[in-house]
Amino acid sequence: MSALLVLSARVRTRWWTVVAATLTVFGLYQALIFGILVASLGGAPNHVRLYPAWENARRIVRLTPSTADVAVLIAREPLLEYGRRHPVFGAAVWSFELTWSSLLFFASFSVLVGVYLGIGGPVVGWGAVGSLSGAGVVGLLGASVSSLTHCGLGSFGVLLAVAGISVATIQWFGRLEPVLIPAGYALILLAIFARARGFVPAPVVAVA
Repeated sequence: MSALLVLSARVRTRWWTVVAATLTVFGLYQALIFGILVASLGGAPNHVRLYPAWENARRIVRLTPSTADVAVLIAREPLLEYGRRHPVFGAAVWSFELTWSSLLFFASFSVLVGVYLGIGGPVVGWGAVGSLSGAGVVGLLGASVSSLTHCGLGSFGVLLAVAGISVATIQWFGRLEPVLIPAGYALILLAIFARARGFVPAPVVAVA
């Protein structure tokens, strides 16, 4: 029996655990981002805005002739915005927007980690290393698909600047982002299959 078949069977039999783990990862990830923003970028948010997502998506489809442009524009459309405005001048001190693309990232990240945690079993060898490495890389770079601004820095720069990394390093590291994010996903997938292989029955050797 292959690791893929075993993984599929484990997900079917433990779907409730996978769903619970996915929701927990999603919630903890959002809470971590919120905590970093509040603690590092100027205090608690004092404004929240919900956008008419479906209405905006229909308007983009109606007014944009190119299918490729429709996909790009909808991906950038905000769903939710929260942040902190200056109490006197009203300008944004910091602002975070949840877009369709960032929601897709957070959901996919949470599902993969949820599958890894939900299927159960022992954590052994490179499975654990792959999971931690992949989740760490993807988690660090994931907010770059969100719209996060603070004093003119983009979201990727904000997270690294909060971590105390220099501007020169941020610019160099930012060029690697298109490569590192897929690599992070690949590491999580490898960790999932490494864990699933632990459930594959060992072949029976006939004794003469």
